[in-house]
Amino acid sequence: MTIAEAAKRFGVAASAVSRARKEAPSLSIPELALAALTGNGKERGGTLSKGVLGSIAGWVDYVNHDGCTGDEVQAMLEGWVTDGVLSIDGANWKLLKPWP
Repeated sequence: MTIAEAAKRFGVAASAVSRARKEAPSLSIPELALAALTGNGKERGGTLSKGVLGSIAGWVDYVNHDGCTGDEVQAMLEGWVTDGVLSIDGANWKLLKPWP
């Protein structure tokens, strides 16, 4: 998400977004997985397939160079289910709270 997109989405000045980015800590690996699944919070639901999990794992591996697998992504997403941020029902997922 660009600074301009974030500013528009949250209704703040671009300078406020830039300042927040400098002050905010970097995302954790589970946060990266959730960001990839939800398109940085733009998508509120969808289908969770092996292909989606594999794509997210590829992204996490690209960012973190850790050999992440689809099973590891599934485990990370289950943590968000436990926290009440995400629901997973079979092959469907739903974002329950605004994120980020």
